[in-house]
Amino acid sequence: MLRRRVALSAVGVLGVLGLLGCGIFAPSNPAASTGLSVPFTLSLERGAAPDDGILPVEYTCDGAGVSPPLARDGAPRGTKEFALLMTTLPGDGTTKWNWVLYRIPSATTSLERGTTGVGVSGAGSHGGTLGYEPPCSHGPGPKAYTFTLYALSEPPVLPNDPREVTGDVLTRAILPVTVQTASFTVSYTRP
Repeated sequence: MLRRRVALSAVGVLGVLGLLGCGIFAPSNPAASTGLSVPFTLSLERGAAPDDGILPVEYTCDGAGVSPPLARDGAPRGTKEFALLMTTLPGDGTTKWNWVLYRIPSATTSLERGTTGVGVSGAGSHGGTLGYEPPCSHGPGPKAYTFTLYALSEPPVLPNDPREVTGDVLTRAILPVTVQTASFTVSYTRP
């Protein structure tokens, strides 16, 4: 299977704290800081995004609005499950959640285009839809969207009702059980 990497980063728990605290993370050697020997990456499947890192229209509200195909390589030792968040930071400085997906089995190595039935979908920021909420930004200019995959050492404690599992709720719940993360950012400008 061919894969293309788009602005990949992998961080340990300290990097996650930095990400949550100030929005910037770039440890010089994440594997050394966490004692991991396995590289951990998240990527869009080949062809899902062009070389310029722009999210194709089919994965937005201006197209089919389906989720893009994603793949991971490697996993930290002791990973019990994964969680996936797709976020954007609109002009008002708040975090918006386009995709809240958790309880992804540790054996899962990819999510197909328009995937359903893998893990549990939580509530996004745009109407509380359970599942992928395609980017549909307002205002001129490109907007950045970040996909982050979290390797978890154990299942987080979450409400039973997925409608109550927002991006904020999931982020707080996974913080103490996050072993490592991998992320990439794409952009999209509405026509």
